[in-house]
Amino acid sequence: YSYKQLFFSGMRIGRDHIASTVYTLLFTYAGAALPTLLLIVLADRPTGFILSSEAISQEIVRTLVGSIGLVLAVPITTILAAVLAEKTS
Repeated sequence: YSYKQLFFSGMRIGRDHIASTVYTLLFTYAGAALPTLLLIVLADRPTGFILSSEAISQEIVRTLVGSIGLVLAVPITTILAAVLAEKTS
């Protein structure tokens, strides 16, 4: 297999893994923050106030950072794997 074939094959599989892992991260963070989210929602505050609160902002940033890390990790590791696999064959 050529480098190009290995890379595109790895990326096709990597996209599926990214999608499922991002959803898992989102639900994990939401589940961990559920008590905080319930307290904020039950406080009868405006939506803008709730979205700008520290707890909500923190969960949004955690989800984004984790997702960005995953999205960057897959192409980088796919490139490395394709280069190493091509050299050994």
